[in-house]
Amino acid sequence: MFDDFGGATPKAACDQRDALAWITLGTMSGPIPSDSRHQPANALVGDATTIVVDCGDGAVDQLRKAGIPLPAVHAVVLSHLHVDHTAGLYGLLGRRLQARIPGPLTIHGPPGTLRVVNAIRSSFDFAPGLMADVPGFTSQPEAEVTVVEITDGSEFSFTDVDVTAVANTHYQHPEGSPEAIRYQSLSLRFDTPTRSIVYTGDTGPCEKVERLAAGADVLVSEITDPEQVTARLSRTLPIPVEALGAIKRRFEREHLTADEVGLMARRADVGSVVITHNPLEPENVARARRAIASHFSGPVVFANDLDRF
Repeated sequence: MFDDFGGATPKAACDQRDALAWITLGTMSGPIPSDSRHQPANALVGDATTIVVDCGDGAVDQLRKAGIPLPAVHAVVLSHLHVDHTAGLYGLLGRRLQARIPGPLTIHGPPGTLRVVNAIRSSFDFAPGLMADVPGFTSQPEAEVTVVEITDGSEFSFTDVDVTAVANTHYQHPEGSPEAIRYQSLSLRFDTPTRSIVYTGDTGPCEKVERLAAGADVLVSEITDPEQVTARLSRTLPIPVEALGAIKRRFEREHLTADEVGLMARRADVGSVVITHNPLEPENVARARRAIASHFSGPVVFANDLDRF
């Protein structure tokens, strides 16, 4: 398999014999829409487990395209609560309710996840008595949604997957401050019976994430280019010129450049790298690939939507 930018998917990252597949449902980063890629969302799929990891806009339709029926999803794990990673949660919960999908759904996410889920559920507008006379439509499957808030160092398990979370540097609040406690961005490690996958979520350079990724088979990493992204935002959105410098500095601190991805992969000694949450324009991908390769000698794939690893 080859991605649109000419990079072969490494066998180490995409072995069809593996019982668990990581599917990149959405590989774009917010907020600019794309005609070919959706907002950040992934699925970890096995015989006994289907976990949605981040749930950006369009995630439910992407699940369908990936051949994953909505009733098969029994867990969601959110890295942080920025809207490009959570907007699809409205559709996922709403369509479960509309279709009266039975069974529990557990949502793990950072502090504030319960508030977000309750706000979504309270916004659903169904007329009183709708379908009340249809057998089987009197129950309230939405009541089977459980929220578990997680934080730095949290560990939890699904049937055949162990998950570890660490706080990263996507938010720059002083450690121990009320803001740092309330607003958290997490990176996640998924240890399966056959391999380990680390998902950076959104982060800047971070020693905790490097330690989390140590020896992982696959590092699923975000990427950015502050110069390119700032220029694109200025062309696309009505952002005041005086704000662009501050926006660029935030991208430099709170996301990973290609060089930083390569350094993290090398220091963590991972087997392969999958790039997602990718705002790079196609003409800049080759340069980013070279930058990563200058630090990390293993396989690197720039993922497209619906790729399987």
